[in-house]
Amino acid sequence: MSKRSFFSCFCAGALLLAASTLSAGDLPAAVQAKFVKILCAAAGSPGKVACKDSEVLAELEKIGVAHDASAKVAWGKGGEVKALKAAGKFVICAKLDDLPAGGAIAIVEEGGKPQIYLHMGNIAASGVTLADSVLKIGKRL
Repeated sequence: MSKRSFFSCFCAGALLLAASTLSAGDLPAAVQAKFVKILCAAAGSPGKVACKDSEVLAELEKIGVAHDASAKVAWGKGGEVKALKAAGKFVICAKLDDLPAGGAIAIVEEGGKPQIYLHMGNIAASGVTLADSVLKIGKRL
C-alpha cells in the first residue's frame, strides 16, 4: 500500500470515527457557526450575536460574526436558553430539548445532515421577523 492510499484510508477512518462520536443532534461548532451566521442575517442581525459559548463564539469570529450582548439574536444552550428568552432574545440552540425552554430555532444533526427546527411560538414571542427562505426550509413544531 502506498503512503498516499494509506493516508487517504487513515483520513477516511478518522472522519468516520469523529462522526460516530457525535451523539444524535450534535453538530460541530464550525457547522453551527455557519448556520448561526446565516440565521442572524435572516433575522435582521447580520454580523452580530449574543453568545457565551466560547467554542461556538471562536468559530463565529473566524467567519466575521462578532459577539454583541445587546444583539437581538442569541446562541444558547441548556439553562441559558430560558434566561435569553426572558431577555427578549431570538434564541438559536443546538438541541431540540431547548426549544420548549425558549429556543426559537434548533440546528441539529439528523440522518447525517444538518436540520433546522422552528418553534413558531418562541419566534413570535421574540418579535423577530424571519426571512421566508428560513421558514420554508425549517421544520415547524
